[in-house]
Amino acid sequence: MRKTFDEQLDQLNESMIQMGAYCEQAIGFAVKALADRDQALAHKAIETDGEIDRMERDIEALCLRLLLQQQPVASDLRFISSALKMITDIERIGDQA
Repeated sequence: MRKTFDEQLDQLNESMIQMGAYCEQAIGFAVKALADRDQALAHKAIETDGEIDRMERDIEALCLRLLLQQQPVASDLRFISSALKMITDIERIGDQA
């Protein structure tokens, strides 16, 4: 049971890193689109936002599933609750890009 929980926590960590990478990519597209006045690149930034939104929903669902099924305590609970807070902020960053 603990092995499955640890695997899910690792998956949560990887998903958050990937979501942050998508935000970084969207910001890069947006900055370059502004500098070069490139509409195609601007559309890529907008498309990347859709992926960021999808990831927010998936990560939130994973966090809630972990909270309900595993009932974590101590550092695991802090990690999951921090992830729930961070994904909202990361998604907003993607929106701003």
